[in-house]
Amino acid sequence: MNITSFEFALFFAAILPLNWLLRPHAGAYRLFLLLASYVFYASFNAKFLLILLVFSFLTWFFAVVFAETSDQRFRRFCLVLYVAFALGMLAFFKYYEMLYISADWLFRVLSVKSPVPLLDVIMPIGISFFTFQGMSYAIDVYRDPTKVERSLVEVFCFISFFPTILSGPILRAGNFLPQLKKERVGQPDFSRAFYLLIRGLIKKIIISSYLSEHIVRTTFGAPEGFSSAAVIVGILSYAAQIYCDFSGYSDLAQGVGLLMGFDIPDNFNAPYKSLSLRDFWRRWHITFSTWLRDYLYISLGGNRKGTARKYANLMATMALGGLWHGAAYNFLVWGFIHGFGLVISHFVGSLHPARAAKPADGDAPAPSGPGFFGGLWNGVCWVSTFAYVNVAWVFFGAEDAGKAVDILKRAVALDPEGAGFRPTCLVLVVLVLGVQLLNFTGRDVFRKSFDWMPFPLQGAALGVAAACILKLGPDGVLPFIYFAF
Repeated sequence: MNITSFEFALFFAAILPLNWLLRPHAGAYRLFLLLASYVFYASFNAKFLLILLVFSFLTWFFAVVFAETSDQRFRRFCLVLYVAFALGMLAFFKYYEMLYISADWLFRVLSVKSPVPLLDVIMPIGISFFTFQGMSYAIDVYRDPTKVERSLVEVFCFISFFPTILSGPILRAGNFLPQLKKERVGQPDFSRAFYLLIRGLIKKIIISSYLSEHIVRTTFGAPEGFSSAAVIVGILSYAAQIYCDFSGYSDLAQGVGLLMGFDIPDNFNAPYKSLSLRDFWRRWHITFSTWLRDYLYISLGGNRKGTARKYANLMATMALGGLWHGAAYNFLVWGFIHGFGLVISHFVGSLHPARAAKPADGDAPAPSGPGFFGGLWNGVCWVSTFAYVNVAWVFFGAEDAGKAVDILKRAVALDPEGAGFRPTCLVLVVLVLGVQLLNFTGRDVFRKSFDWMPFPLQGAALGVAAACILKLGPDGVLPFIYFAF
């Protein structure tokens, strides 16, 4: 039941009235929301539901143990046990094949028969997201027992909330559970919700799907058959594609959540206008980058144990963050590239603290100085950051690390021989970048166009707009990229 499918539209049309009808009745509403989430999740594979149930129960159980137990040694033992189970479950379902291949290679080198059996393990969809979501809650309770939620159903609702369970944004219990407890909720901002839904559909169905279909898949699959210019456009197109694909899903999840009375946090903030890699990670997949900061980087020691340890923690955090995305070594390489870039960014920032400072509003980077040279410096920072991110994206999007190297070699060969590219692809890339660099969202235009309509007419207009977008997209829209993670 893909969120862009007609089946999901029917599913949501059925549950939305019930959502508001049952909202004042706390017990019935929680059970209804949990059932709706489980029906949605089971629509992909009912067998996965058992894994979700077991993980959700153990998360609730260990959180209660953390809150009720005062013995620090026992609490620490239970935390290790819980984290080992959560990460062990994730490793088994997501990385078993990768670990098997690596172990088999090692045993062959040692001329020893591998004792590890090859199992046909199917990865449950969304496991990376609901695992991190549950872990954040349990660790928060371990750090502060007052944050415990003793209601089993509410914890289950939090972990399995259907708009976000497949590809985020990664929710925090401290933000979601108070919203779940509200029996009286004001009228949703329908204009904002419809804006997010339409924006998400345009990003995914029109832009992302077109770029994937007409240049990314072919250039990344066989770069030797394309000119260097076409490969470069393919690399830029993949940057635009993955942004539109993932942020498009986040927009859809936010829009669905708003219509149900939930405010889901932003996951993207114009990442391609970043002037440094540190700034990029404040803007890209925000709920994931803050999760890595709060639960991995800080747990490793953060910047509290000297500069060398800080840089090692950055490298380890980003390497593991890269591996979180997929069971392949090219994701690990992608993580190392970003880890190395962040180390350089922090080092340069230590030489120029004013330039590296995080701005008060969290939106624009700290000013680099007035006048021509300040603008020139910002331009150099933007070009270098954008180029670095694009080189890293090649390892993320390629079939493997070897193919990524082939793509980059072809791009820098400056060879005009080979197939070209459609100008439309370059136009879409420029459009995606221009919208971010110029801070144009179109929300004010959309609001003026929709606010005068009564709600039923707004819903009808949304349906017509969605039908038109689906018509403009290719036949058989590809699954969201992050569904694989």
